[in-house]
Amino acid sequence: MKYDDARKQRMYDWFRESFVEPEMCDISESPTSGYQYSCGGPYFAKDIVRAEFSKTYPKEIVDEVVRDLEAESPEWARRKVAA
Repeated sequence: MKYDDARKQRMYDWFRESFVEPEMCDISESPTSGYQYSCGGPYFAKDIVRAEFSKTYPKEIVDEVVRDLEAESPEWARRKVAA
């Protein structure tokens, strides 16, 4: 996603550097406990982005980026980092 507003772009890029859609991670489904997120999760964009940026940027700006991320995926997993 590309924004004209540098603040929005910063938030979006920051989030996407650390989180991916769950299907990009090794997810397996267990009959008893549902999805198993091997990368950690599920995480929700609104919780992560608001916690990181709500004191820095206006609520309307943060919420717009959250809406865009939620449109991409309702849940997120941590991006795998090479050891």
